[in-house]
Amino acid sequence: MKTAKLTGLIAAPFTAFDAKGEVNYAAIPRQVESLLAQGVTGAFVSGTTGEGVSCSLTERIRIMETWQAAAAGRLKLIIHTGALALPEVRELAAHAQKIGAYATSIVPPTYFKAATVPQLVEFCREAAAAAPDLPFYYYHTMLTAPNLPMTEFLKAADGVIPNLAGIKFNCHNLYEYQNCRRLFHGRYDIVFGVDEFFAAALAVGAEGFIGSTYNYAAKLYFAVWDAFKRGDWAAVEHGMDKVCRGVDLLVANGGLAAGKAMMLSCGIECGDPRPPLTPLSAERKAAVSRAIGAILAEN
Repeated sequence: MKTAKLTGLIAAPFTAFDAKGEVNYAAIPRQVESLLAQGVTGAFVSGTTGEGVSCSLTERIRIMETWQAAAAGRLKLIIHTGALALPEVRELAAHAQKIGAYATSIVPPTYFKAATVPQLVEFCREAAAAAPDLPFYYYHTMLTAPNLPMTEFLKAADGVIPNLAGIKFNCHNLYEYQNCRRLFHGRYDIVFGVDEFFAAALAVGAEGFIGSTYNYAAKLYFAVWDAFKRGDWAAVEHGMDKVCRGVDLLVANGGLAAGKAMMLSCGIECGDPRPPLTPLSAERKAAVSRAIGAILAEN
């Protein structure tokens, strides 16, 4: 399958929950419009940031349907279909194809894990085959095993997974990232996913990015990208300093919970993360929102 490579910024949106911990589907249209206003070109739905693995199958199906309806073709929607049970993976992928999503992607199972490249390729083949008309992206993340070499994965998967489009590459290993990009003369789309390494990825040729902080800070990244194109290295450094301070703020305040609080800077309430993640107090949410707003407002 030949498809155009993903370019620009693709947000990994949060799944909003209400005060009772139920999915707040009404927030999704507002999230769509916020991303479009910031120049984002797509959304990676129900991934890590979207707490997909913390949602039920029924919820995930309705979430993807709501995103598809709200985006109305204005965003490329990549639906994360990863789950522990292969039948659920298949059901999610088939539904993504049925509603006309752009692509599917999976995080590999995190309990019974693929220990070898052939095992991983076979699981991905099964997952991709459930939506054969859609591009498929393997989600390579530092948060889960297996930590297998992605160049070897691409070599083994080439021709075995007909709709394999590439990798969502969420790893600091820029050496491996470059090797994946140039393998098979650049046939596969290797989309970068570590926001705080944004400028470094630009320097080695990245053109497409998927990340959580693009939900509220996309304009900052576009400014860094513009400075990079101009060769204004002082502006690149200044912009990346703001990026890293924003990531520091995330890390210091619970990661995903803090990211949801930062959405308040866009006027969107995303609620708390689901257990076992720890929510922030109302006071801390407000402080985090103010802090990221101040960072983004700096000249």
